[in-house]
Amino acid sequence: DDPQLYKDAYEEAQRIIRVSDEIRISLEKVSKEAEEVESQDDDAGTSQKLPTSKLAKKFGIKTSDMTERLVAKGFLESKEGKFNLTEAGKAAGGEFRMSKKFGPYFLWPESLEV
Repeated sequence: DDPQLYKDAYEEAQRIIRVSDEIRISLEKVSKEAEEVESQDDDAGTSQKLPTSKLAKKFGIKTSDMTERLVAKGFLESKEGKFNLTEAGKAAGGEFRMSKKFGPYFLWPESLEV
């Protein structure tokens, strides 16, 4: 009955869809760039160690599932949503690294069994 109300509601719905698409695209771009940085860091003298994401690919699982396995094995601990390398993780050959652009990540021996 009210064409102006319909037009306003339609425009707001379009705005919300556009904004959510922009956010999703931004997240996908950061994820791909983070893997490239991990790969470059991995190639720089530590070829026998893999970042968590590549270790997960080796086992055919998601990175989040690999992280859960590393926590279950006691190699990582989670505090307030952040992961820390434990002494057991260090003993297993795990290393903590910091990327200037994307933040912290972990390297693991290619032969690590989880």
